[in-house]
Amino acid sequence: MRKLIFIIIIVILVLLSIIIARRVRERFNNLPTNGNQTTNGTLPDGVPPTGGSFAYAPGDYKESITVDGRERTYLLHIPTGFDAAKKYPLVLGFHGGNGTGEKFARQTGFKEKADAEGFIAVFPDGIENNWNDGRGTTDAEKQGVDDIKFLRSLVGRLQEKLPIDAKRIYATGVSNGGIFSHRLACDMADVFAATAPVIGSLATNYVAKCNPVAPVSLVVIQGTEDPFIPIEGGDTKHKRLGIGDGGLVESADAAMKFWAKKNGCATSPTTVEPRPAVSDGTYYTLYQYKNCRNDTAVFYYVVHGMGHGWPPKGGEVSERVSGPTSQNINATDVIWEFFEGHTKK
Repeated sequence: MRKLIFIIIIVILVLLSIIIARRVRERFNNLPTNGNQTTNGTLPDGVPPTGGSFAYAPGDYKESITVDGRERTYLLHIPTGFDAAKKYPLVLGFHGGNGTGEKFARQTGFKEKADAEGFIAVFPDGIENNWNDGRGTTDAEKQGVDDIKFLRSLVGRLQEKLPIDAKRIYATGVSNGGIFSHRLACDMADVFAATAPVIGSLATNYVAKCNPVAPVSLVVIQGTEDPFIPIEGGDTKHKRLGIGDGGLVESADAAMKFWAKKNGCATSPTTVEPRPAVSDGTYYTLYQYKNCRNDTAVFYYVVHGMGHGWPPKGGEVSERVSGPTSQNINATDVIWEFFEGHTKK
């Protein structure tokens, strides 16, 4: 009888230890120590976690958090040679409409750039594959998705888990993600040192709402032959095919002047127009607004002859839809060089 009772007690203790261990793992969200793994953490109402010590190895991690009852996923890339004792810049990349974080990473080569230059890269996924960018037309905005709350929660979570330099946090995006990157400069200027919208201008609906709490640097790339994002501003449906979310954006000229004024830059930009290295019918004019508050800057690359794509790789669909790309500018290289030169004051 005593032997039976002893066996029952042992079984109960083993079961309790298993249950407790599982709850501890769920509570602290311990992470694997090699790449290409999946992890999950839940944030009630978008509040980032506190405490804890986490270890990563170089590689990719598909992770998620819950904000406002929605599971939000993102791809986290830890660079080659990662050392948890060092502080790292953080770059967040935002896909275009109908895209994903993984698709943006492939399109832009930002994972390879992170390995070469030594920064942490994160590629979030939008709800319904798009972002609430301020135009009033995307599925995310129609559903009332609070992408700003999501980003604040995500950045807070990453700062808890990784050795991130708070003065070197950056955002870039393409198309819908580019328009969203303008909005991030409006609403999260306390977080981002710089943003880099590509083939996406400032939403006209958001001009009156855009009141950054601090100066923030921007580097923007737009094409003069973009059939979705007109260089002269206006509606964002495809000029010929009528596809796209629609909604109004500012012209490149109006947007650069808007940001120069917000940052207290010099009234007139300096311009640079280098001779094209490749004879593909494209070249760029760089408008540089300098002498801005807190050592910020506003750089606008207007790429003549370029359509709707991330140069030099181009768009995710045919040139018949997106227009031509340009081999005379590498967006990923230009953006990282700009980010390196601008830290938060």
